[in-house]
Order: sequence, then C-alpha cells, then structure tokens
Amino acid sequence: MPQNNDLRGRIAGQSAMAAVVEAQSLRAPRAWLARFLGASPLSGESKAHYRGAVGELLVGSILDRLGDSWDVLHGVPLGAATLDHFVVGRAGVFACVVVNCQGDEVAVNGDELIVARDTSDGIVAARVAARIVAASLSSALNEQIVVIPVLVLVEPTRVLTLNSPDDVHVFTSMQLEQWLLASPQTLHGEDVAKISGVAEANSTWPQPQQSARKARNLTRAFVRIHHEVRAAALRRFLWIVAALILTFLSVWILVSILASLFVR
Repeated sequence: MPQNNDLRGRIAGQSAMAAVVEAQSLRAPRAWLARFLGASPLSGESKAHYRGAVGELLVGSILDRLGDSWDVLHGVPLGAATLDHFVVGRAGVFACVVVNCQGDEVAVNGDELIVARDTSDGIVAARVAARIVAASLSSALNEQIVVIPVLVLVEPTRVLTLNSPDDVHVFTSMQLEQWLLASPQTLHGEDVAKISGVAEANSTWPQPQQSARKARNLTRAFVRIHHEVRAAALRRFLWIVAALILTFLSVWILVSILASLFVR
C-alpha cells in the first residue's frame, strides 16, 4: 500500500475551514456595540467559506457512519479544485460535491442549479470532479474505473426538479445515506480495498496534498469562530424577541388608553 497517504489525516471541510480561519485572522475585532447587538463576526470574504464548511461537516458526519464496508476520504485534491468527499464501497465509487442550501429553496433544471435565486455550478462541478477521479484512479490501477457523480444539497427547504441531470445524482443530505446503502452491489470486497488503497495515496491525484498534521489546531480555531457565530445569532434573535414584546406592550398600552378615553 502506498505510504504517502496524508489524505487519511484530512477532515471534512478542512479547506473551507482553513479559508475561514485565515480570513478571520485578518479582520479587526468587533467593536463592543457590534458585539452587544449581535453583529456577525464573519467578514464578507469568510461568509461563503463558513457556509461551505458547515455543509461539508454535516455531510462528512453522514458518510463517516456508513460502516466498515465503506471507505471515505475528505478534501481530495483534484488540481485547481478539491473534491469534498470521495466514497467507495460495494455499491461503487462516488465523487460527492456539497452545496449548503440550509433555509433556501432549490430548483434543478438539467445542469442548472438555482439556490435562493442564485445560480450554482454544483451539478457541473460534480460531473467534472467525477471525471477527474475516474481518470486518476484508472491511470493508477491501469484499468477502467467508473465513478458516479453525486451532488448533495444540505437541508434545503424545498427542492423543485424540473429536469434531472443526465449523469449526476442529486440528493438532499437526508436522502444520501439511505440511497448509498440501498444501491445494488457493483464491487467485491477486494475491489473496494484495492481502490481505497490507491485513493489514499497523494501520488494518485493531479496535485500533491499538503500535510494535514495541523488539522486539530484548525478544528479548534474553527470551533471558536463557530461558537462566536452562534452566540451572535442568538443575541440577534433575543433582540428581535425583545423588540416584538416591546411593540406588543406599546400597542396594548395605547389601545388601553384609547379605550379608556372612549369610555369616558
């Protein structure tokens, strides 16, 4: 088995988390008033990366519980891009690309993916990633390897499918695990082990992956940012509730005064 297998140390969402931590390190601390009012600690640059990291973490936790007959790698380097999740099991080889749609409506029309009225390249990205993975594995094993592209939509409020993509499977994060486990067997155990062994080697992929030895420190830094984001969101929610209560009380007092004047 190849020895240059730093991919085993990769964690779900590692690249996105690193981008968030780096962007936040360049941002000036929030003023006391901003913290008091619950302003988001995220900079404009880090918001998209943060959302992506949260989505990848959720999907990664789903894939990691598939069982011993499956193997999962996160953050596989594909040259200019990074594959969110590589999955191999008796049902085949899968290249999973994640789009975080939490709280958004999604429409699928062929290769067109609309998330909250914004166009996403997720479907095309999944197809391209699968082709690169298939070419890389086929070259390393000197045999044809079929890779299935999968687009995972994280917790959308609604998915409207007008036309399904020809060769990309689109699922929500809630559907993914059941679909993988229910898929028919296409590989034997020895095939899974062979593909898994080659997939974990950096030399298999177009661009060598950096060492993941600092993943633990990265996780700690991201968790701190995540707690700050959650705390700010809670503070904003409490301010909204307080404003609604104050508005209700004001209206109730006004109505009471008007009613008493009318009676008089």
